[in-house]
Amino acid sequence: MLQHSPRTQSPEALLAESDAVVRLDETETTYTSPTNVVERHHRQITILRQSAARKGFFTCVVDRNSALKSFAGTVRDAHGKVIRKLKRSELKYSEYSSGLADDAGYYTLEILAPTVPYTVDVEYEIACNDGILAFAPFLPVASTATSLEKAAYTLSVPAGTPLGYKCCRTGEPEKRTEKGCDIYRWQLEQLPAVEAEEMMPRLIDLLPMVFAVPYDFRYGQTQGSMRDWRSFGAWQRELLEGRDALPDALRREVHALTDTLATPREKVRALYDYLGATTRYVSIQLGIGGLQPMPAAEVFRTKFGDCKALANYLRALLAECGIDSDYAIIHLDRPRMFRDFASANQANHAILRVPLAADTLWLECTNTEIPFGYIHEDIAGHDAILITREGGVFTTLPRYADTLNRMVRHVELDVAPDGSVAGHITERYEAVQYEWKMGFPKLDARDRTDYLRGELKLPTAAITRIACTEHKASIPVIEITYDFTAAHFVNFSGERGFVPLFPFREPGVTTARNRANDLFRETGYCDTERITIRLPENLRIEALPRTESLDNLFGRCALTLDTAENAITAECRIMKSSGSFPRGEFEAYKALLNACRKAYGASIVVKRQ
Repeated sequence: MLQHSPRTQSPEALLAESDAVVRLDETETTYTSPTNVVERHHRQITILRQSAARKGFFTCVVDRNSALKSFAGTVRDAHGKVIRKLKRSELKYSEYSSGLADDAGYYTLEILAPTVPYTVDVEYEIACNDGILAFAPFLPVASTATSLEKAAYTLSVPAGTPLGYKCCRTGEPEKRTEKGCDIYRWQLEQLPAVEAEEMMPRLIDLLPMVFAVPYDFRYGQTQGSMRDWRSFGAWQRELLEGRDALPDALRREVHALTDTLATPREKVRALYDYLGATTRYVSIQLGIGGLQPMPAAEVFRTKFGDCKALANYLRALLAECGIDSDYAIIHLDRPRMFRDFASANQANHAILRVPLAADTLWLECTNTEIPFGYIHEDIAGHDAILITREGGVFTTLPRYADTLNRMVRHVELDVAPDGSVAGHITERYEAVQYEWKMGFPKLDARDRTDYLRGELKLPTAAITRIACTEHKASIPVIEITYDFTAAHFVNFSGERGFVPLFPFREPGVTTARNRANDLFRETGYCDTERITIRLPENLRIEALPRTESLDNLFGRCALTLDTAENAITAECRIMKSSGSFPRGEFEAYKALLNACRKAYGASIVVKRQ
């Protein structure tokens, strides 16, 4: 293994914007057969700030097919002196899981030093003896504010062994053949830290990484191919075989629920509701690497299952009443999968697709509080692999236009002669904005009051008559209404007073002058606020805010005003666009934020009569 002597200082370029520097990250993976793989890891990381200490902690995950064979390490101070030796006996081992069952075991060690900088140097080896689905990934940097001095990844396989790999910001590997082995090697040097910024792209789209898989694999007493998504899906389909059988009692129940319903959509809805009423979600990571669902009959017996089990269960229920559906795998956090590179770790969730004559349903089986027919934010627009009879099929789920993710708020304010105010507010949230408010109906009265008060810039407001209505449609809606009163709404200074145009908290702005990364907004949305302010007879309008409109690639902000006698009606429309934007447009981004803040912070100047 490459030797690397710890140094006390890193190049200046690697210290900028860094709280840690990876001095060396080297992985050597030796694949001798489909069932025997050895990984050797050597990692040195210098911690520059105590707040980054976690980056030096050791974590190793094993399962029933793998074992930690060796571990050793040291901690060195700023001068390179060893201040602590790390032993395997110090490692903590746990099989604790937040779910019901899990194949994984976790070795951990919190490695700390009293002063910074210090360097953690660890070497360890993992052996896999019952097959793998993927080689260890090459991911030398996994967080922002972490620079890289040197990294190498070596993959050795018997000569002629077919494998696939995907390089992301690393370049192609060096390849050579020696001693009967094909050897692939990637190297990286002198990479500055990725700076943490608001509205930045996902780290998976910024950091260097390599994923590699054996095209032909054996795993958990099964064999399969990872040459493409179709062949991988065929293996996944085999894992589903025989797991959709239903007991007779359940079959009778399915027909009792659906035989009198007129349309397939009604039947799907009935069984979706039945799923939610009779089962609960529990994470289970057992069975062929956590990829094989428990049988449908077992779900019926126990009344619980994980995403795989519940998706397979609903698939079996639908099949019983003659409705075809497709089990699908997807990633909740990463919208994109590699179309030209198949691997199991690109998905972490299972859902169900139901193609109907008029439309296609994408059903979230772990949470039937998601309205039927609605594609929730964690899967909308994401790539997925359908597990069909013909194998895996790459597809992309629909996503809602930014303009459908709406919030509409109507506000009626009556200002009293003493400057206090009484208001009535009606709010309507749709699509993704509905999701953001899904927890509100479950709050008790006190928490509802606190939540709504927190949205106002009136900390002493008294909130009453809160009502909430939920419409669980394919474009779901939550409507919230409430009244409030507040003293000192008008800020008087002598004879003049300042009436806030909008009583809600102002949106934030950025104070950054420069931009390191491109900008990215996952979900766009549209807010419309219409407010009517009625003033008492002792106050007359002296000055109104300027009406302005700004429209650029990040969205739009438009403020309009209308007056009639002693009443003002204001409307503010804000559109925030989803998408990726070049960092050179940062000034336009700041301009939109400033326009929104200016609109929400505007005041009407009034004078006592």
